[in-house]
Amino acid sequence: MPLIKDLSSIPDLTVVSPAEYDLRVITAKEVLSKNTGRNSIMLVCEIVGEENAQNLIHSIWLPMESDDETKAGTMWRMIKDFTVALGLEGDLELDDFKNLEFTAVLEIEKFEDYGDRNIIKRIT
Repeated sequence: MPLIKDLSSIPDLTVVSPAEYDLRVITAKEVLSKNTGRNSIMLVCEIVGEENAQNLIHSIWLPMESDDETKAGTMWRMIKDFTVALGLEGDLELDDFKNLEFTAVLEIEKFEDYGDRNIIKRIT
């Protein structure tokens, strides 16, 4: 008896077609970029009800002390727009994102290192 059976019938994970989908955050963690030294909150989201769909990764990039006022202000406004669209207010912790459910329009983006991936175009 083989230790590992024939795996050819197990479907690969794929991207979903561009459209509106329900998402659920399954992981939220703070990540430090090796390239820039910038912190981010990495959200790993599942696409609810879509079998064999790749999980979606969305990063919320945080301003750095070295950012000028204009750049930091722009980044904070982008973060505010995203969190308000999710219905989040006030001081936020990583746990505030976990299991969060929301609806978003997804698109497909091509990444040299990872191939096609779904990305959030906008929260609806």
